[in-house]
Amino acid sequence: MPANFAARRQDRLQEQPFQVLAMLLERPGEIVTREELHSRLWPADTFVDFDHGLNAAVKRLRDALGDSAENPRFIETLARRGYRLLAPVNGAARETTPAVPQERPSWRKVLAVAFLLVAGVMAGWHAGHRSSAAVRFTERRLTANPENDPVISAAISPDGKYLAFTSRTGIFLRAVSNR
Repeated sequence: MPANFAARRQDRLQEQPFQVLAMLLERPGEIVTREELHSRLWPADTFVDFDHGLNAAVKRLRDALGDSAENPRFIETLARRGYRLLAPVNGAARETTPAVPQERPSWRKVLAVAFLLVAGVMAGWHAGHRSSAAVRFTERRLTANPENDPVISAAISPDGKYLAFTSRTGIFLRAVSNR
């Protein structure tokens, strides 16, 4: 897991990076051209620096997934053509999809995440007991990953309806709200 995993997990994925992810998830293993991305992200009457905007959206998406352009695990750049999703979707790998490298978290990362979790629980408990108005929260598990296949990274769609998350077996998209 990346060192900034806890901070990144709570960020919402912005609209354009989420749209790029949605298009890649629709066609895993296939090239999504820059022109297709342009037409979906920006209406025909919108004048923007398309190259800069698309590159920034893909960079934000890679940051959210813990991926890199130099050593892609999830998103491959095809110069001047487009992008391709490398990871299997919903555990069903396509024939053209290379295997996702398996990575075990180091004990330091696990310890750091555990420390942040305990600190967050303590801060939440302290804030909850100090508040005069009783606010009730309910916890809902959004993934059902087994212990040997933990969630690596996750992001919530801008409208709050979907959760996109990654594990060693691929990238997943799950509806979390039907509002």
